[in-house]
Amino acid sequence: MNNFREFVTKNEIWFRGKCPETDASLDRVERELNIKLPSEIRWLLKEYGYWHGTGISNIEESVEVTKNARAHVQLPNNYIVLYDNQDNGVILLNTELDSVRGEHQVIDSGWESIPEKLNNETLYPNFMAYTKIVIKTEADFLDEEYVEYKE
Repeated sequence: MNNFREFVTKNEIWFRGKCPETDASLDRVERELNIKLPSEIRWLLKEYGYWHGTGISNIEESVEVTKNARAHVQLPNNYIVLYDNQDNGVILLNTELDSVRGEHQVIDSGWESIPEKLNNETLYPNFMAYTKIVIKTEADFLDEEYVEYKE
């Protein structure tokens, strides 16, 4: 088991949610955006769906916002929007591997920084580092009774 899967398993209460994705739905996203999703994100969305720790609003919204960002603010094609915080910025995933670490970086950016100033924004070295911050932030605001998804 890799580090990310181990982390998710240990923190399952933050990840086990609703609306798991399928290979078909994720393949469609890759075709529509002409990208390849990292295997850890595919695994997470298929096995766990969406919940507090996922850090992704939903894949349909990600596709729509990514297309709009490419058209209106020249978001480079190797990035996809994981989460749109509206006026508070956007969370982006670089679908190309970082040449130094060999991982997919996540950027917490203001919309105004796209595309020229992305290097000046908050950078997470990988998706796991980003989800750790998501969980910490959510834990500060959520009452314990609302952490676990109840069907």
